Amino acid sequence: MEHLQLERDGRVLVATMARGKANALNAAFVDELNGLVAQVRDDDTVGALVVASANPRLFSAGLDLGEVFAYDDDRMRGFFERFVQLLDDLRTVPKGVVAAVSGHAYAGGALIALACDFRIMAEGDFGFALNEVDMGLVLPTEAARWLVPPLGGAAREVLLAGLPVSPQRAQAVGLATAVVPPEQVRDRAMALARTLSEKPPLGFAAIKRAVNEASGGVPSAGTRQGFVDEFMRFWTGAESRQRRAALAASMKR
Repeated sequence: MEHLQLERDGRVLVATMARGKANALNAAFVDELNGLVAQVRDDDTVGALVVASANPRLFSAGLDLGEVFAYDDDRMRGFFERFVQLLDDLRTVPKGVVAAVSGHAYAGGALIALACDFRIMAEGDFGFALNEVDMGLVLPTEAARWLVPPLGGAAREVLLAGLPVSPQRAQAVGLATAVVPPEQVRDRAMALARTLSEKPPLGFAAIKRAVNEASGGVPSAGTRQGFVDEFMRFWTGAESRQRRAALAASMKR
């Protein structure tokens, strides 16, 4: 794999994202991540997955704006379909998945972390944000279903304001499983993954499936397609186009 560094520790597979400094998501990287989840699903010798970052201060910045903003509508639709599939597959893979969130995580990067079962975050001056609202875009409907019940009153703060929350605030509102010193993030994630990998596989998979169904269920192909259609309506709309153009101009300056 070009942008994923894979290593094994017993029944734990560690996938370290290493696409530039920001682990920015483009079509090729999302395809690589989809392939990773399929590998984990099909390999009976893997009991748990850790998703980490090679950058100690940044888990993922979300979309590769320079590339993805240049996609035509058909390519963007295909890219987003694969990204939504990635989130669904991460969430439903019948094994434990732990995100070792070193540093910042934004937008699509934060969604990848949220699709994992657990998130170990680094303490410090880092932000975790779902800022799709700032771009005039919609959040995946199923992601809102995962988030609103545990967030309670903080859902509006996180989803409507779109402001970064600190690791400590993320833990307080249920986004972070634990907040630890940066040098301990990977070790804590590994320790949790080892524990998960030792669970009886069939029982673990059944309970994880029940938890997923209780927290919004697994969307059907038709539901996913409906959301992709909705996303593209916003993506191609004047509001989002204007926001993207302003951001692109700001980046050039």
